[in-house]
Amino acid sequence: MAALPRYLRSGVRSTRETIEHLRRLGVPLPQASRAVADCQRRGLLDDRACAQLWAEHWARRGYAWAAIRLKLSEKGLDARAIEHAASRLGMASTDESRARLALSQRIRSGDGPQQRPRLARMLASRGFDQDLIERVLGESD
Repeated sequence: MAALPRYLRSGVRSTRETIEHLRRLGVPLPQASRAVADCQRRGLLDDRACAQLWAEHWARRGYAWAAIRLKLSEKGLDARAIEHAASRLGMASTDESRARLALSQRIRSGDGPQQRPRLARMLASRGFDQDLIERVLGESD
């Protein structure tokens, strides 16, 4: 278990990711669960903080809340941690501003409004719904 603090220092980890890491190392589940609980008590592992940090990261990169929620869920974060991150960051209400930001970053980097299909695919891949995509692309023409 000496490698556990190093694993936790190497990135923001969820409880589930940490247990899975220990299991891959051959640590039996009861022992892995105890080690994770000890890390939580010591403040080394916190799913709420993990959800918030990852949500902020993906929001800055221009992802829609639906995509962020899915990514957080894939990290093994539970609904309470995800909702806590959403409420702390006001995530659900700012999709339009994140879509505009992602679009402006792409247009500045060489893509122009004439590249509408590619820009639409980029926004869709980041989880934005079709109505929002059409609205922000229409504004950029």
